[in-house]
Amino acid sequence: MGRAAAGDTPADPDLVRRMRQGDESALELLYNRYGGLVYSLAMRIVGDPELAREVLQDTFLRSWDGRATYDPQRGRVAWWLMGIARNGAVDLLRSRTHQARLRERERLSADVPTNEKDTAEAFGLRRDVMHALRALPTAQRAAIELAYYSGMTQTEIARVLNEPLGTVKSRMREALDRLRGLLASSLERDVEGGRQS
Repeated sequence: MGRAAAGDTPADPDLVRRMRQGDESALELLYNRYGGLVYSLAMRIVGDPELAREVLQDTFLRSWDGRATYDPQRGRVAWWLMGIARNGAVDLLRSRTHQARLRERERLSADVPTNEKDTAEAFGLRRDVMHALRALPTAQRAAIELAYYSGMTQTEIARVLNEPLGTVKSRMREALDRLRGLLASSLERDVEGGRQS
């Protein structure tokens, strides 16, 4: 995609180029363009508005600090930002501070009985899904994450990724087929476990 004409909205790569030159207004434009999307993804992963806002802020701080690392050959700016957000959200969930918050919540809800076997199975399945997502090509993973973590339609995904709708549809179909194959043993294990209960 070429440079935007005067008066037009600047293209994402132009904004990153301006960020590399120290132009903070370019970061603000990217924030205005993708802040809602990043927040939605963060909210889907962390499940808490306060933590999602923390991930949102951290994502754009990291994009500013890492502006020299963006490589257009590896994907679009939106994918780059979503990758930063996803990694930041996962890091936050793994952090000691978050683990301490979870332990505190567990103490407060200690009166509620839980089925440890179900919790362990759910955790195992979630872990398997995360590994399977990482095994997808970047473009397929981006489309799936936008659909399932951000709740976007295929038309919205096509607009965000600046791809034809047909490309997004086929990419998602291929990704789902691949995920089905990667998760087949996990799903069979889950079904077998349900039969034994």
